[in-house]
Amino acid sequence: MFKPRPPESVFSEPNIVTLVRLFASLVFFVLAAIRANPTLNFIGLGIHWLGDVLDGKWARLAKQETVLGAEIDIIADRVETLFFYVNFLRFQPALFLPVAVYLVDFAFVDFYLSYQFVKYGIISPNYFYQVDRTVYRLNFSPVGKFCNSTVVTLTLIFLPSLQLFALAFACALIVIKVYSIRRLFKLAESKK
Repeated sequence: MFKPRPPESVFSEPNIVTLVRLFASLVFFVLAAIRANPTLNFIGLGIHWLGDVLDGKWARLAKQETVLGAEIDIIADRVETLFFYVNFLRFQPALFLPVAVYLVDFAFVDFYLSYQFVKYGIISPNYFYQVDRTVYRLNFSPVGKFCNSTVVTLTLIFLPSLQLFALAFACALIVIKVYSIRRLFKLAESKK
């Protein structure tokens, strides 16, 4: 259960954790939508965040990081975030603009950037420091990940009156992602 697996492995226990957290959070998101219950939506978000930390830590500590696991994790993060925010907007429709901009960033721009790891022969975005330290620091370091996946959401949940801050932060995230994508394009061109 805790033995190392090669990066090309299809099976690993952390992948199971990712799939379980995806399924469990979706159950709560669907129940939140059916029952119009924001508490169930927040439980789904909590399962997403807790499971995301757990599957990543387990994979790294047990040396079970796989390319497939990184791909599943990236997709699960987007699916769970989209479900959360569809429900969230039902309960907080006045926050549409910062949510919409954040979803453009996270579901599209960041998704594209995160998936670039497969072009560079690294196991996951966690290893982007091997490709470009600036891209890593801005996007995939612990601080970069926290800023990317948590700041806007926590602001909108706990301080909705600061929606202009959340909007500006989401716009800044898009600028950072576009800058990072351009850096990777230039890096690829310089190696031709």
